[in-house]
Amino acid sequence: MNFSQSLCLDHSCVKLLVDYLLDFYKVQLYEYNSMIKGYGVYLKPMHIVTKKSAKGEKIYYYFGRYWFKIEVKNSKIKWIYLGCKKPFDQLPDPPMNPLLVIGMKKAEENSNTICLQIENFAELSKQIIHIVNAFYECCSKMNASSKEDTLTCIMKRLNQGNEPS
Repeated sequence: MNFSQSLCLDHSCVKLLVDYLLDFYKVQLYEYNSMIKGYGVYLKPMHIVTKKSAKGEKIYYYFGRYWFKIEVKNSKIKWIYLGCKKPFDQLPDPPMNPLLVIGMKKAEENSNTICLQIENFAELSKQIIHIVNAFYECCSKMNASSKEDTLTCIMKRLNQGNEPS
């Protein structure tokens, strides 16, 4: 990933962006699961694994990665793990994780700043660029403002209807 043409944001704004993108992605996964309900399978939106070692605890978050079959017997739900691959070829492809199109790197001149580079994945990249630009504009203007003011600015930008065509 080439970071020479990237947008750089304060780390707190990057955290807001990542949280927003994950919420955006989870909504897409819920819609996808509603669409494929008739197949009797489910793509788990989020799976959290905690690993403990002598060095401490690590938490891993997996988004839209694990497939399950759902069985209902005597009003009890049973989840049967199917793996990481789409279980049926005829299923539509699940939505792509938006974080897969964003590269992140600490800025060399300021360790509190993270630079973002967006890969080209057609329509998803257009949506992500639109979202990242809203975050960039609002975070740049409201550097010393509260988180709520920044989020209000971002939501106004995103709801202005000026999404890319």
